[in-house]
Amino acid sequence: MINTTITEMNALLRKKLSRKDFEDLCFRYGIDLEGDGEYLNFEVTSDRIEIISKFSVAYLLGQLIGVNVHRTEAVSSKKMDVIIKNTHRPFVNLLYVKLDESAGENLGEILTIQDKFDKTIGRNRSSAAIGIFDFSKLKFPVVYEEIESSKVLFVPLGFNSKKNYQEIISETEKGRAYSGLLKNKPIIWKQKDGEIFAMPPIINADFASVTKDTRDLLIDITGNNKDAVNSLTKALMLNLQFLGGVSVIKPKYEGNVIDTHLDFKMDKFFLNESNILNLLGVEMSIVEISKILKSMGYEVLQDKLGVVVTPPFYRQDVIHQVDIIDDILRFYGVENIKQVKPHSYTVGEKSENSETLDNITSLLVGFGYQELDLNVLTSEDYQFKRTGIKAEDYAPLIGQKSGDITMARSNLLGEMLRFLSNNLHKKFPQKLFDIGFVLARSNKTEVLFENRLRLSICCSDIDSTITETQGIIYKLLRDNFGDKNIKIKKDATLDGFAGALIDGRDGFIYYGAKKIGVMGEVHPRVLNEFKIETPVSMAEIYLDSLGL
Repeated sequence: MINTTITEMNALLRKKLSRKDFEDLCFRYGIDLEGDGEYLNFEVTSDRIEIISKFSVAYLLGQLIGVNVHRTEAVSSKKMDVIIKNTHRPFVNLLYVKLDESAGENLGEILTIQDKFDKTIGRNRSSAAIGIFDFSKLKFPVVYEEIESSKVLFVPLGFNSKKNYQEIISETEKGRAYSGLLKNKPIIWKQKDGEIFAMPPIINADFASVTKDTRDLLIDITGNNKDAVNSLTKALMLNLQFLGGVSVIKPKYEGNVIDTHLDFKMDKFFLNESNILNLLGVEMSIVEISKILKSMGYEVLQDKLGVVVTPPFYRQDVIHQVDIIDDILRFYGVENIKQVKPHSYTVGEKSENSETLDNITSLLVGFGYQELDLNVLTSEDYQFKRTGIKAEDYAPLIGQKSGDITMARSNLLGEMLRFLSNNLHKKFPQKLFDIGFVLARSNKTEVLFENRLRLSICCSDIDSTITETQGIIYKLLRDNFGDKNIKIKKDATLDGFAGALIDGRDGFIYYGAKKIGVMGEVHPRVLNEFKIETPVSMAEIYLDSLGL
């Protein structure tokens, strides 16, 4: 949520807009607007990670009304004597910001931007974290390195006396909150005279803190995830360019240190009139397409066949041609798309498959189970590492911006256990089910992966066993697919599920001659990984094998 006022936004936009104007602009772009009177509370879609302050919101809305509130300076580099040594948080980017005026009233906004980015892209500082210092108070060269905890001694931010490592992590609020991120030795920044001015990602020294009189900023972005560090750096640069000139500092890497390879080059995409027409149903000329994209910060190279489009360096959400067309639609306005009458009129009704799925849902609800809508995008950690399910033939995501989202799910059990783990404070028993698609290796030559429909059932209770789940599966199959021979057979592999289940209390589900799923009791080792204290019995049914 980005909280500001109409007066502040009008000052940034250099326009006198009413509340109704802001409501219309937000509706057009798909932003939720709350608050009343003078106050504006913007909730921006999660894909636009760089829109996190009143400055970047003004930049976004300004594009829609033809007002450029963004500095158009090219990314510059600055030489400084900075040395990076090898640590357990090896990725480091550095920025120098020359503020147009002293930090003044913008200091609170700068610190809010830092805090929001630490929590979102930085994943509460675990993947990446920002440190902000008063450049004028530092003596170069400065060094980033690991040291023994016994050598840590400085005055932490907000204190007036020196504290050692143990005192910092136990007596300061940030120390207590983030000390778990220091897996090995503490990491410090020290200046020319050896004085420590920060212990990232925990806390800065008080003497290097930013005040309302500060005019020059040194900013570090450190972390253990290269993509997160680079994404955060680019998003931060966009927001800080409203306050002054931003330069990238290229440090010296000492020894075997991993460079982030911060790169501002973006992938290029091709668009033409037919792309817009096919997706939006709108006839738009190359000239119109070019004009819209340029107003939104894209670089556009026009030729006879169409346009070659390069997104701005901070647009980490643009990974496909469709994302660009979506931007064109937001600028064009949904309300401007002409209505088209259907060519024929028919009466709709549910398909046979929909009826079957509804029957399955009704039956499970009748047994006291609650339907979920589990995450489709997840990570290897929840799908394989914690569950013990064999990792094979799954679909990783390319160019992902978060360490928590790295793949499309290949099973439902991992996300089911994740849900249980996040709801341990709720009343037991917890009886849950989900009907949804997983991505599996395709047998077709034209695609690598395809959607497969599955049903996952889980019961977490003090006396949960495979017996109850087995009875539900028998009832479900017989009521919806007919009275065929249903058997549970043991197999060594269990489609990779063997490592997740207790040996001897698991097996394949056969419906006649078809292998249509797996069931069993979740292994205690897996339950420990998810901090689940009660037994869990499960079944995962391959509904696609049953013709759904």
